[in-house]
Amino acid sequence: MSINLANNDTTRSARASRRRSFLKLMTASFVGIAGWTAGVGRFARAESNQFEPLWKSAKVLIGNSPEEQSPSPFIECPLFFVNGQFANASHSLDLSDLQTTGKVRGTITINDNTIEPDFSASIASAVTQGSDGFQYLVVAGEGEVTGATAYLKGVSKVIIRCKYKMTEDSNGNILLISCIDCVVILVRD
Repeated sequence: MSINLANNDTTRSARASRRRSFLKLMTASFVGIAGWTAGVGRFARAESNQFEPLWKSAKVLIGNSPEEQSPSPFIECPLFFVNGQFANASHSLDLSDLQTTGKVRGTITINDNTIEPDFSASIASAVTQGSDGFQYLVVAGEGEVTGATAYLKGVSKVIIRCKYKMTEDSNGNILLISCIDCVVILVRD
């Protein structure tokens, strides 16, 4: 079998040229749309001094299970600081009452101090299948906190974005297996 390298180089060159033309066209279209939405004839840019701070301070923690747990409606996962160091903290999700009352509980514990944010006003969740073929429960929410003490004193809100590897039992109940890159933001106003 013989291969004509000159022909392959020409074909590759033509494809690359078409790809570059397409990217140039898309870039020009995107820049045109951005300019049009920002205002005719000028591009607006937001400056940091145009915005008021969202809050006085916040602590970001990342949750990740070191290993899979036995499938259960309850899961507890360790939390880490953004530098990867263990934060002597954990977060939990309890779906035990979901089918009967529709209630879900979640806690955050740091140094033996626990808060249970009220996520009832702002929570969203979905079950989805990942590209790896596993099912995941993805959850996003904001919850108000009252009565925080010790290290958690002053925390008034918790923002979460979590992904849990899961399965279902024969009744369709969600059983949690592990936490995957959960983000917990503790907000102090």
